[in-house]
Amino acid sequence: MKKAFTLIELVVAIAILAMMSGFAGVIFNVSAGSHRAALANAEIMQKLRAITDQLDRDFEGFRKDGEIFVAWSAVPAGGDYDYDGDGHVRFDRIMFFAVGDFQSYGTDALVRGNVARISYMLAKEPVTDMKASQQPPQRRVLARTQHILTADSELPREFQDPNNLNFQELDKWNNLYEYDRISMNQWKCIPWETDKKIALSAITDVIIDDTMDPRYAIGAKVAPYDSNSIHNLWCEGVGEFKVQGWYDPEQRWVPEVDPDRNGNLADTDFLLDTVDPTKLDAQQVPGVLYNPHYGGVILGGSFLNNRYTELLNQERFDEIPGLGRALKFTFTLYDSRGIITEGRTFTHIVYLGD
Repeated sequence: MKKAFTLIELVVAIAILAMMSGFAGVIFNVSAGSHRAALANAEIMQKLRAITDQLDRDFEGFRKDGEIFVAWSAVPAGGDYDYDGDGHVRFDRIMFFAVGDFQSYGTDALVRGNVARISYMLAKEPVTDMKASQQPPQRRVLARTQHILTADSELPREFQDPNNLNFQELDKWNNLYEYDRISMNQWKCIPWETDKKIALSAITDVIIDDTMDPRYAIGAKVAPYDSNSIHNLWCEGVGEFKVQGWYDPEQRWVPEVDPDRNGNLADTDFLLDTVDPTKLDAQQVPGVLYNPHYGGVILGGSFLNNRYTELLNQERFDEIPGLGRALKFTFTLYDSRGIITEGRTFTHIVYLGD
């Protein structure tokens, strides 16, 4: 007679094999998850380098004698992830002038120059006109628009007088074209009431004057599928974009929704609108406009709720709330596959010293 496995031995062998297969499955799943997480983190770090490298290049040539406009927008987190624990998500925007080696790269004429007006903000969706605050965080796009200042007489357009443009033409001026036949000094002297406030509204999607038509609030518009807007796309999957300046008198970054983090917003730097937090108008949005002629600083709550025009000069630049000697940019980045569900938040500081 030939000796064979007993039924008990066979059952034990099958049980051991099942356990080993289960362990192998767990190990495979953990390994696959780790691999996916590693790829997601690598993608996020690549986005981080792209953003910080461009910020460094732009602010290396930052012009303190130019015009600077920063608008700060804090929207209740709601369905968004509360990235920094203050109950709000930031949708800030900034416009400034810089020197460097600039070249147009969109569908407009090829232009080169060494001075440009640059802006950063989270973009609208161009077809629906949906604001970034109404989009899923993972689908928001950080836009960078540049307008190279040039005196090239062969280019077809002079600087386009915003007061004489309809809303479609303003949209093209801000989002399609990449140059203006104008100098930085000429830009600074554009009349406030007739043209400048309209231009700033179109650039930043903020109604600066309550008497203005809200359709002037255009802002940057980007869609990855739209070839006419792709040159404005700087990074996809940016859930929050925050701009703060170092304020020496209080030794802190300005602005903050809840500066002392105690949950009481009586000390907030913002004019918080609880009725319509996505609306950005002159009564709600704080900001700083650096221009000694008509600029000012507007912050909410009990903190500097007035215009400090005496600070708006190059000699006292470090004392300007919201600007100062350094800017801190905070942004939350998501990977394209949604592996890191809450994204990763980073800060990057650029110094505005001479």
